[in-house]
Amino acid sequence: MFFSRKRKAIEILPESMKTLWNKWELRSMVIFSLFLQGILMVLGKSRKHSRRNWVRVILWLAYLWADTVATASLGVLSSNQGESEGGFVDPNYVITVFWAPFLLLHLGGPDTITAYSLEDNELWLRHLLGLLVQVGGAIYVFLTVWKSTNALYLMAIPIFFAGIIKYGERTWVLMSASSEHFRDSMLPPPDPGPNYARFVEEYMSKEKEGFKVCSENNPEDGKEDDYSSPDAETNSRIPEAAVICKAYMFFEIFKSLPANLILSFHIIQKSQYIMQNISADEAFKVIEVELGFMYDMFYTKAVLLYSVAGRLLHFVPFICTVSLFVIFLKTEKHIYSGVDVAITYILLVGAIVLEIYAAVVLVCSDWTILWLSQRGNSGDILYRAISLIPWPRKKRWSNAMGHFNLVRYCLKDKPAMCTFKQRFLWISKLLEKHRYHKSVEVPLDLKAVIFDELQQKMEANRSDSKVSRNYVLVGVIG
Repeated sequence: MFFSRKRKAIEILPESMKTLWNKWELRSMVIFSLFLQGILMVLGKSRKHSRRNWVRVILWLAYLWADTVATASLGVLSSNQGESEGGFVDPNYVITVFWAPFLLLHLGGPDTITAYSLEDNELWLRHLLGLLVQVGGAIYVFLTVWKSTNALYLMAIPIFFAGIIKYGERTWVLMSASSEHFRDSMLPPPDPGPNYARFVEEYMSKEKEGFKVCSENNPEDGKEDDYSSPDAETNSRIPEAAVICKAYMFFEIFKSLPANLILSFHIIQKSQYIMQNISADEAFKVIEVELGFMYDMFYTKAVLLYSVAGRLLHFVPFICTVSLFVIFLKTEKHIYSGVDVAITYILLVGAIVLEIYAAVVLVCSDWTILWLSQRGNSGDILYRAISLIPWPRKKRWSNAMGHFNLVRYCLKDKPAMCTFKQRFLWISKLLEKHRYHKSVEVPLDLKAVIFDELQQKMEANRSDSKVSRNYVLVGVIG
């Protein structure tokens, strides 16, 4: 019943409009998919430090549409194969098959965003199933032109494998950031602990032989203040190297908290010791970088990209796309539609530009500076070369905090934007949290007050821990 009504609705449209839609349906969807990838690449990076609502809204819409448009494009592409009959394959269909691996690249997503919220990481099984289905659909599309004498589809095989790699990277990153796998990765290898039965047996045996036996001292005793500063391992000639190394140390310590793991007493004291020996301004810079590392771990491909295997895999799509662009540039294209050839060039150039942008983001990131700061003189030389890249100044935080106007909320002083239409469409409550909310700059004196309060709390906690340990020591001696 539904499909019959849908068909009747389509029959109402003029024949010229249906012809125009059949001609431009796939073309427009492919171009729109590339456009969404550009939005995700650029806004995905700026999301960390932007407080503008329009950035979040556009990024959210692009994130939701990107996979849908690319999947629908592959579906349209596979359904168009019915237009080819016998052993003859329409050249215009062959060049559209050439677009299939680019859609797999789009499904792999940009490096700057893999998840919009933490809940998206829990859907990694859905993306794994999507990977299998979409790759199978792309293979099916390729098989429809396999008997064709046209060699254009052979040129797309390298980019086809590049698309599988990109899609696989995204699925692996989502799986690694999911709560269950992330917690498992944070757990240390099982430690059976000391063999107390054997220890007591040896103790009794030595005591019976006449030896004076005593237990070994705790290796933690006497080392309360023996904390090495991460500054000693950094390259002082690289700006902000000390801050980034401190931030990475805190990131390695506190990334176990999202996994609901407990920090040891010694690690907490080490972090407090470092925070007590830096200024308020440096402390906030350290926290900015640390939260940036944390964001990259849960919402981007940073966990994979900044590994050795990730760096190697990252250049495979770029090399394949550039090689394909050069080959396609020298290929005879007079048998294909001029519009389809132009769209193919747009896909190739767009893929190259996105890969170059991703490489620049990778090179100019805090992760790269951290790696260079640990490489001595060679790192200093590479940093000078990276500094020549015309890249905007790093902004890691919006330097703003949210304000909620409780007086206006209690008085129900709604702004003019709250109209009858919004109430009727049930979006008034959806806008409730934004109606009385605004962001303001955090002044420097407020940062100093917060840091001073933190210092006092740490000092009080340090004193209490010393007193409690002295009580324990007296009780053990007594």
